[in-house]
Amino acid sequence: MKKLLLVGACLWALATLPSVAAAPPEIIVVRIYEGSHTTIIITRGEGKSEKIEIENGIADKRLTQASEGYYKVFERLYQEGFTVQSTFTTVYDANRGFTTLLFVKAP
Repeated sequence: MKKLLLVGACLWALATLPSVAAAPPEIIVVRIYEGSHTTIIITRGEGKSEKIEIENGIADKRLTQASEGYYKVFERLYQEGFTVQSTFTTVYDANRGFTTLLFVKAP
């Protein structure tokens, strides 16, 4: 009888876990436009967007500035507990394109 009660209690505990874990994760959408300059839009929800401008170009100095700008953005998001969940890109033309990244907060 004790084993039956123990098994029942374990099954009941397992049945209640999905409702706790089913809370939607915190997400951030990052959209990057790359052309003669780089624009990064970080969206944390409707009406909660932040715009970051980064100089861009093909010279070493501009490439370094752009890379350091990306580093600052991604480092901040990782420090907040977010990790990249998925990415996709859209090519506008040979010199311009868009990249979208979905960040999810680690539990």
